[in-house]
Amino acid sequence: MKLCSSLLLLLGLFIASFSYADNAMTPVVSVVNVETSNPAAYRQYLKDNPGIFEALGAESGGTCTTVSGHRYPGQAFAFSFYNDASSAFKAATKFSQTPRNAELEAISSVVSAEFYAVLKPFTLPSGFERRYQIVVNDASAYIAAATKLEKAMQDNGHKVEVGIFQPMGNGHQKANLLDVRIFAVEPEVAGMMVNDFLQRKAWALEPYGEMLATIESLELDTFEDCVQVYTAN
Repeated sequence: MKLCSSLLLLLGLFIASFSYADNAMTPVVSVVNVETSNPAAYRQYLKDNPGIFEALGAESGGTCTTVSGHRYPGQAFAFSFYNDASSAFKAATKFSQTPRNAELEAISSVVSAEFYAVLKPFTLPSGFERRYQIVVNDASAYIAAATKLEKAMQDNGHKVEVGIFQPMGNGHQKANLLDVRIFAVEPEVAGMMVNDFLQRKAWALEPYGEMLATIESLELDTFEDCVQVYTAN
């Protein structure tokens, strides 16, 4: 019975993702997690070799280095955006069958790969980001509350956006797990936002409370330094 309930919850999350797409194709992000002894060199290599993303048919791509909340030392990842799941899966299959790059392997090693469907879009470029992974009891309600909080933050001077993703194919995970990113671009912007929350500003209490009401557990909490290094156009 427990397994059946979990499967139903996961099915409900899939349905929620398509309902937010307005019958359009849902963008998907392909992520390759790595361990690197030299994060700066790893980032620079991807900057200097955009053909890696181009060969996979990505619309855009970049890399993130975990600043706080590491799951392992030297945690970083490369990300590639695709217009739909078919393109992302095809690219990942091609990547898995491509011989490893000796230069890249000298500074990094692949830990895992995973996909994320974009449930709530965003427009800000990659930068300094707060990342959460949470288990929710109502994905649609959480997205609605997060959208409301995003507007409240923007109306009160914080140039941030909230992106919400559905993990797919990332190994063992809990049903109704969401990956949430607050795009702040600059560390100072993120710091000002966090300061307002620590001071429990009145404008944040209602939408933040609505978000908390949908959260069952917090599974991951990190800060990440990200940069986009490739775009197809």
